[in-house]
Amino acid sequence: MSQPKEIKRIPIEEVMEYFKSEGMEVTQEEAEAIMEFLYSLTLIVIKKYFDNDEE
Repeated sequence: MSQPKEIKRIPIEEVMEYFKSEGMEVTQEEAEAIMEFLYSLTLIVIKKYFDNDEE
């Protein structure tokens, strides 16, 4: 049986600082939306390519 996938969450302040260092200003809400999308995408990729439960 598969265990739920757990992904370490990056602090939003760190995300905002990264974007700032790349020359982009993002609000806290924008950073949260970006990270939520990336976490979802990561889980989809992990399930599709690395989850061997279906075999």
